[in-house]
Amino acid sequence: MPNNQLSGMLEDFVSYLLPDDDKLGAKAKNILAEIEAENLNKYPDIHHQKAFIHTWLAWQETPGQPMGLAITAHVLAHDQENAQKFVGWLNRLFN
Repeated sequence: MPNNQLSGMLEDFVSYLLPDDDKLGAKAKNILAEIEAENLNKYPDIHHQKAFIHTWLAWQETPGQPMGLAITAHVLAHDQENAQKFVGWLNRLFN
């Protein structure tokens, strides 16, 4: 992940950016658990978090918006602590 401390993919990091008052995240997790329990998912287990974040994004006002645009549009909470730490690291690296 971008913080080089936790394992995972970009979608694992982005999942930390869901707004604190979000209620769709739990629904997306339940749906994925249901289809995985019935072996209906086409993705490998390692891509569970990718399926989660893209499912969640599909249920937003602009369905299927790319993650970067969702951050810019404030659909994802860019002010979360993990995001601020990442931005700080990028600034220290490139400035």
